[in-house]
Amino acid sequence: MDRKIDPKIIRKRRVKLAAGFLLAAAIAVIAFVSLARLLQEGISDSDIYTSTVDRGAIVISIPATGKVVPLSEEVIISPVSTKIMEVYKKAGDTVQEGDTILRLDLATILAENEKQENELKMKRYRLEQEKITAQSTLADLEMQIKIDEMQIKRMEVLLKNERFLDSIGAGTSDKIRQAELDFAVEQLRLEQLKRKYENHLLITASNNKVLELDYSIALKNVVLKNKTMTEARVRSPRSATLTWVNDQVGAKVLEGAQLAIVSDLSRYKVEAEMSESYGNKVNPGSDVVVKIAGKELRGKVGNVVPSVKNGVITFTILLEENRNVLLRSGLKVDVHVIHATRDNALRLANRSYYTGAGEYDLWVVAGDEAVKRAVRLGESGYDHVEVKEGLAEGERVITSDMNRFAEKEKLRFRRSR
Repeated sequence: MDRKIDPKIIRKRRVKLAAGFLLAAAIAVIAFVSLARLLQEGISDSDIYTSTVDRGAIVISIPATGKVVPLSEEVIISPVSTKIMEVYKKAGDTVQEGDTILRLDLATILAENEKQENELKMKRYRLEQEKITAQSTLADLEMQIKIDEMQIKRMEVLLKNERFLDSIGAGTSDKIRQAELDFAVEQLRLEQLKRKYENHLLITASNNKVLELDYSIALKNVVLKNKTMTEARVRSPRSATLTWVNDQVGAKVLEGAQLAIVSDLSRYKVEAEMSESYGNKVNPGSDVVVKIAGKELRGKVGNVVPSVKNGVITFTILLEENRNVLLRSGLKVDVHVIHATRDNALRLANRSYYTGAGEYDLWVVAGDEAVKRAVRLGESGYDHVEVKEGLAEGERVITSDMNRFAEKEKLRFRRSR
């Protein structure tokens, strides 16, 4: 038989059920409000970078990219077309001046060198022979001239005697004329011999010059070939580090091909490049700031390559601290070439938002809100941007990427706890 439930118990159950419904409703309301707050447009201060507008100096600079390279580096090239016979050093080895790096096949060049040396000897012998022959001929001519001069003197005496005999009536006019004729003929013969001697002198000098020039050219060729022979024994030109070597034994190499690279890894420079549109602002001696791992290294522009390739100019930077421990060969760095300084300028930190002088929409922090504002910015340095219009000293500006809020005009600024 069923028992009747006490009304007090029923009332308690109803109270508990009503309380449960109320609690669930409260939780739902709280969740809805929280969700609405989360869905509301806003930004947290922990997700952004900001900068306060202030006054100070701005070092106007031009950005460029650079690569750290050894200050001193020498490429060893093949002096001849040949093949690699042996390799004695590997990349990364420390080499001393004169150390043999690799050996080339020199059989062909040795044969050519021997042939040229033999030709040089023949040219020297020919030159010496020509000089001896010329000296002998000249000596014969000199002797003949002396004989003819003596003969003329004898004929001159005979002529005087005939004239004397004729004056005392013991001679004849025919004999005088014959003596005069013989004397004149001998004078002409002597004159002809002297001219022959002078011409032979000129011809001999000219022939000697030709042979000497021919010998000189052959000698230079032999010296050059010997130099090539020396270079073909590939040795390190200095005490440095072997940063690259062609270690393919048996591989054929053409004349002028790279065989090895030796570098001084104790000192470095930077090879940089930038757009040709800034070419007129980069000159030898310009101050430069190179940023490496958050540190700034100072330097100056060394030389600027006069040619432009693919719209890019290249130049070298000589660093003041070229032995800094942060420098590593091949390291990519940010380069800033300084071309002006502006004092007491209104400025803002230079970050990724800045892409050049012009109009910008920047977000200015005002209490718990960030409000978009039109701002005009001028030139920049590697750390600051000049503010032309739209911002006042002391205002705080968001310098992070805000492109996702491009359609908004105002954002709620949530403070992180």
